[in-house]
Amino acid sequence: MRLPSLRPNALDPASRSLVRGYDQLPPEKKEELAKLNAACKDFESIFVFQLMKEMRKTVNKTRLVHGGFAEEVFTDMLDQERSRSYSLGISNILFKQLSQAIVPPPRRR
Repeated sequence: MRLPSLRPNALDPASRSLVRGYDQLPPEKKEELAKLNAACKDFESIFVFQLMKEMRKTVNKTRLVHGGFAEEVFTDMLDQERSRSYSLGISNILFKQLSQAIVPPPRRR
């Protein structure tokens, strides 16, 4: 299941700080980095959603109040929205590592 991306085409200041010399990069590289950042955030969102879904399976349900299929759909949608706002830091780690393929770090002498 792929959650739709609501990310802008520009990097946020926190992600810019992870790329050395971001301001001097050509527009094509900046656009590539923005796409990579969006993909990393989407990956983290899907990961958190799956995590919440599996955690919810461990909770015992009571039969006293059960909303049926409508409750399951609502809970699923709520978890999707929550997963977009929760951040575990995975996207920053992925972005920092994968951005080196777009903008290689300076070589040590």
